[in-house]
Amino acid sequence: MVLTGIMKSGGGVKVPLRLRLRAWWEGEEVQLPQLAIPTGSGASKTEARPPDLTIPPLLPWETEAIRIQEQVWGAGYYKPGGEEHVLGLAKPFGLNPSLTVMEFGAGLGGGTRALVNEFGVWVSGLEPTADLAKAGKELSIKAGLEKKADIVRCSPEGFEPKQESVDCILSSESLYIVEDNPKILKSFEWALKPRGQISITDFVRNDALDINDQRLQGLGLAPTDKTFFASGAEYVKWFRELNFDLRVNEDITARYRKMIMDGWLEFTQAGGEKAAHAKALPEEVVKEVQLWTRRVAAMDAGDLKVMRYYAIKLGGTKLMSNW
Repeated sequence: MVLTGIMKSGGGVKVPLRLRLRAWWEGEEVQLPQLAIPTGSGASKTEARPPDLTIPPLLPWETEAIRIQEQVWGAGYYKPGGEEHVLGLAKPFGLNPSLTVMEFGAGLGGGTRALVNEFGVWVSGLEPTADLAKAGKELSIKAGLEKKADIVRCSPEGFEPKQESVDCILSSESLYIVEDNPKILKSFEWALKPRGQISITDFVRNDALDINDQRLQGLGLAPTDKTFFASGAEYVKWFRELNFDLRVNEDITARYRKMIMDGWLEFTQAGGEKAAHAKALPEEVVKEVQLWTRRVAAMDAGDLKVMRYYAIKLGGTKLMSNW
């Protein structure tokens, strides 16, 4: 649904942002009663309204999409959950300053910096998407964490980590864009020290669906982005084929769905700067709403799930040349 179709209803009356977003979410047009406009001397005075806020110009490393994503999901984040979600995924690690962490799919680096600030660890943030990696690096520099929370672009196809170089690996909803999931998991195994730990959440397709099923199309960051949703059964198979002891195989779809809804609720009710951004960049707001509408619809239909996996690397490592 395009923005212009729901900007006004009934005689040109403007519809509040909160109601417009609800309409987009539910796939409905907003219906408001016709309002009588008093005329003549008896007309009530227009209520005073606060002046419109002017949003700051985009910084050289920002895009309009990133600006709106941070407004919706929080500073340093381009998807739901924020700091609480990332720290929760890292909780089993038992992190302390003596440990090193790799975050694959670091995005804008909010989670990477949260791990550094919370536990004093060194985190290597790897991000496949160029715009996100560039922004994440600049945000780490701005925070004075360019060394302990560095964000660099990493191509999954050319990902060759150093053997047994990190204690823990974390990845949140990022592997679905990687075409060769088994290879990336093998790379993670290669990079982990013995007894190293890995915590992954990812968008996962229903076991009954083929990877090319039409119901899984249009669920990437952009509708035309390629996605490679693994099935839950495939993930379990891959972990068990590698030197991992899979400890957690948990469906967190309901929890993740709530994070999505909570993020949009906060955005629509915040007013102020968030409302000013929505007014200034309406097309980006629409794109973001449409993306998460499609994903929630796929979750509700049972086609898409969000799974959490936690595993510990066992003794012995296969040579990369044998993969």
